Amino acid sequence: MKSKIEKSAFIVKLTAVLVVLMISISCNKELADRKDFANNTGGNVIDAQQQKVLYVIVDGARGESVFKSPTPNLSRMIKNGMFTINAVSDENGLNATSWADMLTGVDKTKHQVISEDFANNKLADYPMFFKRVKDNTSLRTAAFSITPALSTKLVTHADVNTSLSSDEAVKTATLAELSNKDAAVVLAEFQGVDKAGAQYGYDASIPQYAAAITNIDTYIGELNNAIKARPNFSKENWLIVIASNKGGDYPVIPALMDQTLYSKPLLNGFVILYNPNFKSTIYNKPANLNSLPYTGSYGKLNGDTIASVDATKSNLYNFGTTGEYTVEFKLKVQSFGTLNAPIFFKTSSPANASTGWWIIHNGSNGTWRLGGLASAAISTPTTKAMEVNQWYHIGFKIYFVGTVRYVQIYQDGDPIGSPTVITGRSVNNSEPLVAGYRSGYGNSATQFITDIRIFNAAVPDAVIKDFACQVLLDSRHPNYNNLIGYWPALDGAGTLIKDQSKSKNDFVFQKSTQWTSFEDYDSKFCIKPTPELYKIVPRGIDIPRFILGWLNINATGFNLDGKVWTPIYTNIIK
Repeated sequence: MKSKIEKSAFIVKLTAVLVVLMISISCNKELADRKDFANNTGGNVIDAQQQKVLYVIVDGARGESVFKSPTPNLSRMIKNGMFTINAVSDENGLNATSWADMLTGVDKTKHQVISEDFANNKLADYPMFFKRVKDNTSLRTAAFSITPALSTKLVTHADVNTSLSSDEAVKTATLAELSNKDAAVVLAEFQGVDKAGAQYGYDASIPQYAAAITNIDTYIGELNNAIKARPNFSKENWLIVIASNKGGDYPVIPALMDQTLYSKPLLNGFVILYNPNFKSTIYNKPANLNSLPYTGSYGKLNGDTIASVDATKSNLYNFGTTGEYTVEFKLKVQSFGTLNAPIFFKTSSPANASTGWWIIHNGSNGTWRLGGLASAAISTPTTKAMEVNQWYHIGFKIYFVGTVRYVQIYQDGDPIGSPTVITGRSVNNSEPLVAGYRSGYGNSATQFITDIRIFNAAVPDAVIKDFACQVLLDSRHPNYNNLIGYWPALDGAGTLIKDQSKSKNDFVFQKSTQWTSFEDYDSKFCIKPTPELYKIVPRGIDIPRFILGWLNINATGFNLDGKVWTPIYTNIIK
């Protein structure tokens, strides 16, 4: 690295050295894993530029509304900032939880701030980031807030920690701190935007709310100017972070609503990470949130591979002559094969055994049938043919009407044909539960089976329909506690398909294991967003990790939850 510096045409002064070094490492190093941005190349660089931080929290500033309001200072900062108006705060919508996320860098499962009074928290184990600063440096820390609880419950290890009565007072105190030659890590919290939103409404179309956002923008301009006016500014390297803790409730027209947290105004915030040498980088939410992919890694089931639950653990899936049950799963076929290829079964012979039950392909025309539970009538093929490389949700339900026991088959949540009486019929056996192939039947079939659900209950038809489109179940399913087998089958590695029900009866791959990654879009899916969806834009929880990296503090070992964001640097000396 030193030889590169010596050769660089930009060595004019020590400030330029730092910028060149930042450019050379920014694409390859993560902030959390670097002891300092200069890559420890020498004390002269650290002496030339001192890392410092101003962190401003703007309560109740909706990202969308900030974008639409007059904010000349923020607009200028975006030109050299990492920026999003799509940040998502914790879904509980509480100020305290959002503040804790933004100042500790961990989520509520760790810091346990889940009420506005901070009761029963674990902040001693997951402290505000000032502690990390004090443990690793001698930098001065100062906090100025308008919320007493934030000051007394959350801020720790501050050389100055003051709660004030107005945003104007917070601004004045922060300006005074920035005039102190030792100022290094400064936190300011403003509440005027949130108060205006609570009184008038959280939208830029409301003059009072937009005016409150513009007022804070004016304050930010004053704070920025105060930093530039510092006598040693040319030798300092300031990171300015501006972020809202959350947005605020406001009606949204149905056309703008989607199935994700991105469309909830209460959780909509913004983040700006600014430094004069950052390249402008805008982070947006995904374009089409009404169509999310079904994604993961599934196991290929063909003539070389099956997956089975050991026979000694499979008695749960015999079904006997009493009780009610529902079996469902998703199926994608690459090749239908021949000879009535098996799909999912518990029998010794998935075509004509005297005991057991089986779901098999009907020849190779895309239809399928259920056998074993009743007379030949139930083996009548479905009339809704499947196509290759398309997902289908299929299965059957065993239920009683009075003393009469029936079985009904389903495809994509809809009943297929009429129910069949199976009263008194027992197909119990000592065979394993098998997904895929069995020797002698449709050996050339290639298929993927996921989202396998077995309930010891007759799931109502309306629930089957509602949840056929879902790909991952949780307690929102009315019969979730009735699951006696639940295999999402997206494990992606190893020889097991893990059972996530209380039964813990894992499928085991026989012969070879072929995990294949996939990302499929289909209008029949109603995909529940995963937490990863909200990590594609900077969030409040990411800020402490970024700040610690900026201050040359290695965050490894702090068990932080925030994502690492690496800035791109320009070669322009400001």
